[in-house]
Amino acid sequence: MNNIDSFKGLRILVTGGSGGIGRSTVNELLSRGALVGIGYNKNRPDYWDENDNFKTNACLLKADLRSKRETEELFEEFIKWAGGIDGLVNNAGDLLVRKHFMDLDENNIDADISLNLKAPFWLSRLAIKHMENNNIKGAIVNITSISAKFGGSYHTVFYGLSKSALELMTFSLSRYCAPLGIRINALRLGVFDTNFHKRHVKDLSERIQMIPAKRMGDPNEAAQWILNLLNSQSAYMNGQIVSLTGGE
Repeated sequence: MNNIDSFKGLRILVTGGSGGIGRSTVNELLSRGALVGIGYNKNRPDYWDENDNFKTNACLLKADLRSKRETEELFEEFIKWAGGIDGLVNNAGDLLVRKHFMDLDENNIDADISLNLKAPFWLSRLAIKHMENNNIKGAIVNITSISAKFGGSYHTVFYGLSKSALELMTFSLSRYCAPLGIRINALRLGVFDTNFHKRHVKDLSERIQMIPAKRMGDPNEAAQWILNLLNSQSAYMNGQIVSLTGGE
């Protein structure tokens, strides 16, 4: 489905551009001729200087998405650079607080909810408004987690809660957007070979054995599904959760 001309000239904003899945998605989009905004916060993408194509067809957008103001500024900066938006990938997310639920304070809860739920909502709302006002039949992809299915653990309550809520938000917003030709879907990811999982769990061998496929997912596999959901050839797919979890 992702032929070489599918994304030529399309303006797509990808948050969480520093991570493995963000990097793979950006590379795939650029190889197909898209104009890509690469959102990041603390870690400037280390691949930025690898290819001159990045300097011509991509822009770096630094923002702390826990801040509504910085989130809105990132979006406006992208619109100013690209001239509009055809696609949004809400890929940024993290388990900011790994702590027993009995020990959580209000700031801990707000941190996880702000990054994993509020930021995708603010960006989606801005993108929908722009698309609707400009008659753009665009697409939004929300990246969620298998923790939305299994609930995570008592150390990750609000990360799992925010990802579950993000899936519900996908359903809700898609009902508004469907008559406009705007599509919103979510990609639910299992355990992937990225720094996210390695950072939070030192030894993943036991967790991997719980996966029917007996391996972690590759970031390129996730990127291909993100492109499938962005692709205009998927125009009839809306308000859906696609699970890429190795069989879990």
